[in-house]
Amino acid sequence: MNSDERFERLRRLIKKEGLEAVAIVPGPNMRYLTGADFHLMERPLILFVPPLGTPVLVIPTLEVPKWEETGVDAIVHAWRDDEGPEKAFTMVANTFRKMVIGVESLRMRVLEGQIIEELTRGTVVPADNVFVDLRIVKQPDEIEKHRKAVEISERALRNLIDNLQPGMRERDIARMLSQIQRDLGGEADSFSPVVLIGARTALPHGVPGDTPLREGDALLIDFGTTYEGYVSDITRTFFVGEPSSDARSLYEAVLAANTAGRESVKPGIMAGRIDDIASQKLRTAGFGDYILHRTGHGLGIDIHEHPNINTGNDVLLSPGMVFTIEPGLYVDGHLGVRIEDNVVVTDDGYESLSTFPRELTVLDLA
Repeated sequence: MNSDERFERLRRLIKKEGLEAVAIVPGPNMRYLTGADFHLMERPLILFVPPLGTPVLVIPTLEVPKWEETGVDAIVHAWRDDEGPEKAFTMVANTFRKMVIGVESLRMRVLEGQIIEELTRGTVVPADNVFVDLRIVKQPDEIEKHRKAVEISERALRNLIDNLQPGMRERDIARMLSQIQRDLGGEADSFSPVVLIGARTALPHGVPGDTPLREGDALLIDFGTTYEGYVSDITRTFFVGEPSSDARSLYEAVLAANTAGRESVKPGIMAGRIDDIASQKLRTAGFGDYILHRTGHGLGIDIHEHPNINTGNDVLLSPGMVFTIEPGLYVDGHLGVRIEDNVVVTDDGYESLSTFPRELTVLDLA
């Protein structure tokens, strides 16, 4: 799907929501529409898209060449640092005077929101449903980019394991993993790698520190890369030396939940039902007290998108939706286990884009 087709879909959604325009700032939605990765900075840049007619863009002059490379047709109002953006926004305000304008409520700053309200004297409302509907179902070319990102990450993880040494610190392992992904063709980390050792594995979003890798430790690695803007997000938990029977029980419960979650994915099932099924496996095994998060989240240009695989979410899964299945258990001060895969809904079920072995793996670093 090319940029023109994406803009046309956006226009239909704007009209469906009863909006008179949407205002988009640099970020995933702008990249989705234009193919260009503009940065949200101190210089305001806003793209206004009406349901009919040509989009209108206010942009710093130094970013104009980058915009021109997108080939997107827009009425451009550029502004220089020495003059400021006021004149450019005033010209745009006349076009969108007293309109109902939808914005990205989870991304737009107070700065842009105030500019729009004060200059247009219009009504600013959340338009998150528009952007969710725009991006929630991935097209075949998007799925292939996810697939490539996953392939790079899994090759990197295999390479990393082959090069682990006793005594390596969490932060060193994370740094090595990032570099390997780049060497294999990843654009950048999709998020800062989470590498945790021993009792620190019980921190779901722990930050890599100076804990060294030793015999008897658990090792949790949660990481991903981007490929042409689309992300991977994979977690595996390993053991250095034979784990205890309690650790094995915890791991096997998470593996059963991961398997049940993946195998329940199909078109027409509610997203929340996947969470119910996976979480019930953990509770049945006696570990309900150690569940700290939902079973998964959507993937795309953002590392966290819709659909959320969370109990109570009644969104029906459709072919082309991409998300994680990542049940976890966390025993504070002792051990955390998470097994995370990236899946895509197909016409008759699902495909796991990630295939790295899930069974309990003992690493021999001698």
